[in-house]
Amino acid sequence: MTISRAVRGSVAGLAAALIAVFPATLTPAAADTPIAVLQAPKGGSLEISAPNARDLGGYPTQGGGGKIKPGSVYRSDALNKITAADQQALVSAGIVKVIDFRSPTESGANPDKLPSSIPAQALPIYDPNNDFYVFFGKLVQGGPEMQQQVLGNGGGAKYMSDYYAWMISDATARAQFATALKEIANSSGPVLYHCTAGKDRTGLMTAILMSALGVPRGQIYNDYLASNDKLAASNQATLDGLVASGRVTDPSLFEPVLGVSREFLDSSFHQIDASYGSFDNFLASGLGIDDATVAALKAKLLDR
Repeated sequence: MTISRAVRGSVAGLAAALIAVFPATLTPAAADTPIAVLQAPKGGSLEISAPNARDLGGYPTQGGGGKIKPGSVYRSDALNKITAADQQALVSAGIVKVIDFRSPTESGANPDKLPSSIPAQALPIYDPNNDFYVFFGKLVQGGPEMQQQVLGNGGGAKYMSDYYAWMISDATARAQFATALKEIANSSGPVLYHCTAGKDRTGLMTAILMSALGVPRGQIYNDYLASNDKLAASNQATLDGLVASGRVTDPSLFEPVLGVSREFLDSSFHQIDASYGSFDNFLASGLGIDDATVAALKAKLLDR
């Protein structure tokens, strides 16, 4: 199996493989400085046992169009470790649906622990013809030489950038993002969406949603890069565990695939421009989101 094939698959394969090796510690982090923003972000945390869970409320829109209403939409990492108190927090937040972008392998290995009153909708974003759960398990097991060959000399960052472009170019991935947007617009209350670490599929979904709402690009990147800080401690535990296993001697090789970087999200926006010319055309032609759905999103999520 070659890396060129790997980049067409889901980066979740690496996350799932590392979860299998170190189930208590996988979450992403890497130091990255947020780019300048027009206004300090106000999105708050959702206080549950998922470190990357947060409320998107408070981000302003351009042209005096208001801001995202607190408590109207949430993003998160997987909800497989939440407690009974966390479940009650989801109910108290008024969440009416959880959207799960994980592959069947990921969600099957670590199912969400949702209260019975909150339904889940699976919208998996991955390549079913190339399941890289096993591939990346072998990457960890393969030892330093294989890891250097795959991830060294910028290989990890290139993998991530290619993956972010794939999420835009792949028709099924686009369809899942489109369905999620429609669910958020049409649901009777707040929706929470997530993947495994809440950084890549969830990060791009948030960038698409914020762009549709008119949030400035600087704010979008600021929210995207916040995953590094929110998940720094558990990511370090993952790297420490990899070294302790004796299978990894250079944990820095894994940092690009465990964290987020501006260049990754750049890759998605560049692919949007290359394929569709503009974000608005991507929204209409790439995702099939009509003006009525955009208007519904703004009416539901914006405080003007």
